[in-house]
Order: sequence, then C-alpha cells, then structure tokens
Amino acid sequence: MQRAPLKGGVRRLLHAVVVIAGWLLFAWAWSLVLRDLPDYGLLAWLIGATLVVCPAITLYWVLHNRAIFRAKGPRTHALEAHADYAQDWNGHEVVADWDVLRGARITVVGIVNQRKIYRSLAARPAQPELTRLFGKG
Repeated sequence: MQRAPLKGGVRRLLHAVVVIAGWLLFAWAWSLVLRDLPDYGLLAWLIGATLVVCPAITLYWVLHNRAIFRAKGPRTHALEAHADYAQDWNGHEVVADWDVLRGARITVVGIVNQRKIYRSLAARPAQPELTRLFGKG
C-alpha cells in the first residue's frame, strides 16, 4: 500500500513552498530564543539533541512499522474484541445487567463477598438536579 504521488507541478511547488516556509519560521523562532538566553552551551546541547533524537525516534518507528507490514501484509479487517466479562483482573466474579447499565446515568461498582457488582442508580424524584451516589438503589 503506497500513497499516490501529488499530481501536477503547481501542487508539488505549493507543497515545497509550505514546507520551506515552515522550516524558515522554525529557524526564525529559534533565532529569537538564542538572542535572549545567556547560557548558549546548554541551548546548543538542547537543540542538537532535539535535532538528532526526534528524527531518530521517528525513523525507528517508521522502520518498525514497515517491518511489521512486510511480515504480516496489509490489514484486512479490524481485530475482534470479546465482550465476555465474567471475571475482573483480580479474579472477582462480575455481576451486571449490561443492557440496563448501557442506559444508566449513574453506575455504582462495588465488591460484595468477592463478587464485583455493577448497579444502576436513578436520580431522586424530589430533587432531580441531585443524584444519588451511594446507598441502596
């Protein structure tokens, strides 16, 4: 899978002008910074490290992704996520009515007798702006 090249000489020229203008703006901004800092040695190390480390990390990431593409080929579909949530990471049994919880405005999660219980709570009818956070629901 490869990106199609830009069509037309004017479009390529426009892209080149935008990129060059961006780099000139970047250099001008750094020249403003260089005028105001007294410790130029530290700034030189910072700029040098940034100019080396950032492209190196980007190059590594590109090469890594290209190696994955060569090994596996193009993506053909999204990975399936399994919705079976019978146990949490700590081994607690999960008890929940997922259909009710999808529409709930307030969900309370608690552990009772080594079971993780998800409950839906409703707003108080007397004061709808207040919601019931704890207690039996």
